[in-house]
Amino acid sequence: MGAVACAFVLPVGAIAKPPASRRIRAATGTVTATGWASLTIQTAGRRMGVINALTATATSVTNQDYPYVWAGGHAEAGVASVGSKGPGYTGHTRGYDCSGSVAAVLAGAGLWPAGGSVPNDAWVIRELLQQGIIARGAGTPPDEVTLYDDPGVHIFMNIDGRFFGTSDGGGGGSRKGGPGWLDDGAPDAANRAFKQYHVLPSVLRDRTTDGHSLSFLTGGAGGIADGAQVGDRVHVGYTGTNAGSMTLQTLTFVGSTTTSGTVTAVATDGSSFAIQTAGGQSTTFSTGSLPSLADGLQVGDQVQVTYTKRAGVLTARVVSVTAPAATAQPTAPQPTAAPQPTAAPQPTGTPPTGWPGD
Repeated sequence: MGAVACAFVLPVGAIAKPPASRRIRAATGTVTATGWASLTIQTAGRRMGVINALTATATSVTNQDYPYVWAGGHAEAGVASVGSKGPGYTGHTRGYDCSGSVAAVLAGAGLWPAGGSVPNDAWVIRELLQQGIIARGAGTPPDEVTLYDDPGVHIFMNIDGRFFGTSDGGGGGSRKGGPGWLDDGAPDAANRAFKQYHVLPSVLRDRTTDGHSLSFLTGGAGGIADGAQVGDRVHVGYTGTNAGSMTLQTLTFVGSTTTSGTVTAVATDGSSFAIQTAGGQSTTFSTGSLPSLADGLQVGDQVQVTYTKRAGVLTARVVSVTAPAATAQPTAPQPTAAPQPTAAPQPTGTPPTGWPGD
């Protein structure tokens, strides 16, 4: 395949088992992205060198045999997506384009933010240069990682002499045109249109523990993932579908604690609130980047709070009102005595001339 333009940015009687797609699986990781209807976590992997992590990720992507999809993998690094209108786009098929696949491999080794968005190839190069991860020119074997970029057109990479991408000009790679190892001589590596950038040796000598990036659908209705913020460590339970997506079923925060008490104060901007426990202890919680957690809270509410502690700060994750604040009972009006008639006023003094009866 020639270089693809990539400017975008059971037995009877046995207990029946649920379909594989409906079984609840579990994972633990760090939240790297949140959205109205999605949550992405990065799992912890085995500690290894950066080159080994790049190689392992490239092999994993290759084995999944993703098709080429214009803009695939751009919404969240390391997560195949349906992309947008262009080559390979169907509106439902998930895959990668050239820069999306390269960013997925970089994210697998911690060289690109897992779950972060991916710009076009030229901006990927620009960001890596600004971060001090790459420099101009090809790498030096045997420990070499080099990116080949024709700005606004195509990008692929070389990891220790083995090329990876959606194409390197030689026709190798995935039968679907998607990302994979390209064992075909890499003719475009010598094409002057492709600028060469190598990952700095100091970066390659580092070690990483980054694992897989997993993205879950939350349905957009809120509830399950409420309170989850980037950087949180979470346990998740999820189900898969035959279409390749994953749906979040449960979420708990690693190291979280739950307590109860009566609300004694609420910040006007929703940034924090305080409660007093049954034992008389006063505790203040931050709402972090989700001030909406304090929406509707009133002094006197009985609440249950699930929170985490980091650097001495208690951050609320889930807030449930178990009993609303007692409201003042209106006082019944007291009956009053009926008004008594009064006697007509009697005249005083000397009646004037002509007074009746005179």
